[in-house]
Amino acid sequence: MTWSDKALASAAGMARVRHQLGRIARGSDARPPIHPAYNLLSEQCKQRGALRR
Repeated sequence: MTWSDKALASAAGMARVRHQLGRIARGSDARPPIHPAYNLLSEQCKQRGALRR
C-alpha cells in the first residue's frame, strides 16, 4: 500500500511493529502482518482509553 502522507505511513508502520512486539512479549508468534491502517486505528483507540483512565 502506498501512502501519500509519509508521517501517517510512518506512524502506521510503528504501530505494526508495536503490535507484533506485544504478541511476542505475550509468548505468541508474530503472525503475518496485519494491515498497518488497522494497527494504527486500534492503537489510537487504546491510547484514547488509556488517557481517559
